[in-house]
Amino acid sequence: MINILVTIKIKNFSLLTEFESIAAKVMHQHGGCIVRAFEIQRDKDGSGEEVHLLEFPNMLAFNNYRSDSLLEQYSDLRLRAIESTHITASIRQKSYT
Repeated sequence: MINILVTIKIKNFSLLTEFESIAAKVMHQHGGCIVRAFEIQRDKDGSGEEVHLLEFPNMLAFNNYRSDSLLEQYSDLRLRAIESTHITASIRQKSYT
């Protein structure tokens, strides 16, 4: 199992909600899920920043999700909702308990 940390600069939170509803369904088809999503900034104009922690069985599943044709069909919606993303993938899970 791998974790993916995604920091998203958002143009429009309303459009992001619409896009992420679709993306989450596609994610499930590739064995992935959104473990946690939270806002870290919301500006008066509806833009801001959000962080997602994703979980996938492996990097291949994540890459297949990202190249899924259904997501490509919604690329215009994504472009209107999201300014940029920064992705960090785990290489090893750790426990400090």
